[in-house]
Amino acid sequence: MRLKKIKLLNFRNYDDIELEFSPNINIMIGENGAGKTNILEAIYVLSLTKSNRYGTDFDLIKSEKTNAKIEGEVLYDDYSKWYQIDIDKSSKKVYINKAPLKKISEYIGSFCVTAFLPNDIEIIKGAPSIRRNILNIQIGQLYNNYLKYMNEYNSLLKMRNEYLKRLNISALSDIKYLDILNLKMQEISVKIYYFRFFYVSEVNKIISGIFKKISGLDGLCLEYVNNLGIDTYDEEKIKNILNTKWHDNLNKELMQGMTLFGLHRDDLIFKINGLDAKIYASQGQQRLVVIAYKIAELLIFQKIKGEYPVLLLDDVFSEIDIKKRNKIIKYLNKDLQVIITTTDLAEIDKELVENARVFNIKKGVIKNKGGVRNGRRKSA
Repeated sequence: MRLKKIKLLNFRNYDDIELEFSPNINIMIGENGAGKTNILEAIYVLSLTKSNRYGTDFDLIKSEKTNAKIEGEVLYDDYSKWYQIDIDKSSKKVYINKAPLKKISEYIGSFCVTAFLPNDIEIIKGAPSIRRNILNIQIGQLYNNYLKYMNEYNSLLKMRNEYLKRLNISALSDIKYLDILNLKMQEISVKIYYFRFFYVSEVNKIISGIFKKISGLDGLCLEYVNNLGIDTYDEEKIKNILNTKWHDNLNKELMQGMTLFGLHRDDLIFKINGLDAKIYASQGQQRLVVIAYKIAELLIFQKIKGEYPVLLLDDVFSEIDIKKRNKIIKYLNKDLQVIITTTDLAEIDKELVENARVFNIKKGVIKNKGGVRNGRRKSA
């Protein structure tokens, strides 16, 4: 898949802009704050319907405006699709080929991206929720049903937590309804666990080799940590363990008013030769761990879907030495469409620059060798 063009209206600091991209390498160069990262963010939102940054959908709307729009044309082998997201103060609507979709889950998974971002180091250092979110995004782009299962699970989880609080307050509440919720959560949990165990297994088939090629170090693996205490998928075992945990810890859950066991508490740990990279790896090694993980994501995507996602690189080369940078660049083959931001072209491999479409962002204007219309914006 290739992103041919993108159109923005009232998005972040852009008023009205349309960009056309090369099917291969695209480089956006500009000083910090010039707006180049906002273009990558718009592409990310066009794919996943929400930003990779903290904040709400409303934050995406340009100051003093009431709505924003992102549109894009994506080329596939023998057809194209037009994607559109409309955002206002109270809602978000998504369209494919101008047809509105009722559910976000119907939209995600058709136009896909993989992003390398400066704050991706939080995949190692941050809270478990960050790693769960990354895992959900990756699997959700591969398998549309996964997002539907996650939405169903989150709804059931909310209902179960609310009923636990009700049971704790009122002795008249029927415990049998909790049993019904438990059964439904078991049924949806085994479906989600299947995808998670499968995806982590696919990552571990290739991530060690990738990491060795870019860092020279052996032994990187991804450990899927769940509070069920299992390391392989077993449907009946998962159901039985969940049932036992919820039964044995009912009083504790009643007191706290929340579900203490289940896949919403999962975590991922990156280990190098058995040692937790969060604790024992240097920051430079941690960054390479994340890059190896993202490259694994690219290769798994190609293996399962038969094509690569669009690759977004937001100023990731500036903190990596030239030798390792060149090892990473080898993965940016001709089958990938890559969109890179940088403050200095010297940070990018010379051969990449020579074969790239370069967008210069300066003083409110985006210029390149071709493919830009209405590129002026009011402020940087």
